[in-house]
Amino acid sequence: MAPYNYTPLEPGDIRLLSLSTAEDGELCASIKHVPFDREDPIVYSALSYVWGTAGFTVPLRCDGAILHITPTLAEALRQTIRLGEQNALWVDQICINQQDLQERSQQVKKMNAIFKCARRVVAHLGQSTPSTPLAIDLVTRVGTIAKNMSGDMFLWDYERYHPESLQTYERVSAEETENLGIPFSDTASWDAFSEFYDRPWFERIWIVQEMLPSRDAVVMCGAHSIPWDLVKSAAQWYHYKAGAISERHRRSVDGIGLTIGQKTAPTFGWDLKRLLPAFRSRKATNPRDKVYALLGLSEVDIDGQGDRFEVDYTKDVRAIFTYTARMLIKGTLPRPSQANLDILLHARRSTYRCLDDSEPQADDWPSWVPDWRRHLGRGCEWGIGSHFEEWQDEYSAGAHTEEEAETLSDPFTLRARGTIVGRAVYVSPHSHFGDIVQHGNMREARDLYLGMVSSYPTGQAADEAFAMTMLGGVLPESIADKEISVQQYTNNYLGWLDAINMPHDTPEEEALRLEKAMEYRDLGFDNDWGQSVHKAYCERRWYALDTGHVGLGNHHMQEGDVVAKLVGLSGPCVLRPLENGAGYRFIG
Repeated sequence: MAPYNYTPLEPGDIRLLSLSTAEDGELCASIKHVPFDREDPIVYSALSYVWGTAGFTVPLRCDGAILHITPTLAEALRQTIRLGEQNALWVDQICINQQDLQERSQQVKKMNAIFKCARRVVAHLGQSTPSTPLAIDLVTRVGTIAKNMSGDMFLWDYERYHPESLQTYERVSAEETENLGIPFSDTASWDAFSEFYDRPWFERIWIVQEMLPSRDAVVMCGAHSIPWDLVKSAAQWYHYKAGAISERHRRSVDGIGLTIGQKTAPTFGWDLKRLLPAFRSRKATNPRDKVYALLGLSEVDIDGQGDRFEVDYTKDVRAIFTYTARMLIKGTLPRPSQANLDILLHARRSTYRCLDDSEPQADDWPSWVPDWRRHLGRGCEWGIGSHFEEWQDEYSAGAHTEEEAETLSDPFTLRARGTIVGRAVYVSPHSHFGDIVQHGNMREARDLYLGMVSSYPTGQAADEAFAMTMLGGVLPESIADKEISVQQYTNNYLGWLDAINMPHDTPEEEALRLEKAMEYRDLGFDNDWGQSVHKAYCERRWYALDTGHVGLGNHHMQEGDVVAKLVGLSGPCVLRPLENGAGYRFIG
């Protein structure tokens, strides 16, 4: 048979697929064009699945011709027929001409509306395994128990703005699970539960747009099927309540926490500046989709009818991510009054590999543009200087104007207004703040700094300024109650660091080490607070500026870098002067 040739779509049309099985068992399909009316959509179903990496190797008989599809889609289509959803089906791989990049760009803008208007969304997780029946059974039981507990917001919104509602999510004990009929002692079932949620489908960034808007959805795993609301509720229950086994299966189950928190379809768009970092860990076969897959849920184009954001698959990843960053900085998506540079906080340099198999970051990647393909790790959870609020009123009111940005001939260069605080004259050899603590170099760093300056630029005592830097710019609330000075608290802190770095190879040495550490706790040092500081600043270098300022900077910081305060950025940043003197490279 000849290869299938697509007929171009008329404006406003989509393609739908009808499936059947031939006498020889081969899949057969037929494609038709239909008008897509959001207000009065025709009846159809939409398929959500994993593309995979095997390529278009499976021939599909389609209207007397051959259309090649991926093996994962072929398996999904067979199971969809078994489910009875074969008469009118929307499948992106077939219903969009993948070779026509212009059509692809236009159809992707409609995908949120397509999944939202579908009578049903069918999600295919892949082939079943020996543990699948156990998993489906436990997910059904847990989901039924938890179904009425689902929230109506993303979990990261729900926790932040409705903490009082989380009282219903108190952790359960192993004994209580026995009474609920889902005992934690049934390790085989819970292992199967974990394997179920560990499937690649749950890592896809597209499922955010495919599943959240759907009116009705069902999940298939081989020949097994289960309602999506049970899958979602079971994962949400586990996320909050399964404390007794959460450490064992944290990666696979908690990993979908941001997807399973939505109970009803959204009626408004979320901020794209929040969606991009929140779903950064999701995977996409095409890295361009790290942005495009979220547009339908964002304030950019919630109904797929706006032209405020350009979708163009002919552009490379660098151009698309730069365009996205610039649009967000300008504040044109869609609130100009909220223009700012905070998207740069996600652009700090990273040594972590790409989340997918896409090409590595090129040397000419704009330093101020977040590379959403790359994982940034868990460090730097507090921005540099994020606790010094006096900086924010002056510098975070707004970014450079659109006119300023447009005067630049190079689209990959950003112009921003700001002030240079100082140039780094000393940077710790340790690239992580935790290394300074672990190797006991904190006293050495303090003595070095106090030998450089006698007073801080603000008039504050130099030793107190260094102490505040060591303590992350924040003192625990308990310090006021205990009437301890910053300097004394710092001495206790240093003593505690010395104690935890004492030898502990033998039981006697470990006992002495713990005894010394507890002495400093009795003197007013809060051990739990100290641990939180170390965690938050785990990717920092200690530095001193030529102005006498001291701080903790990005772990890629070098001597000669400058610390700057940029208009529109909520905290200070590290910049590296270019060799030609024509500007700076954003470090973090």
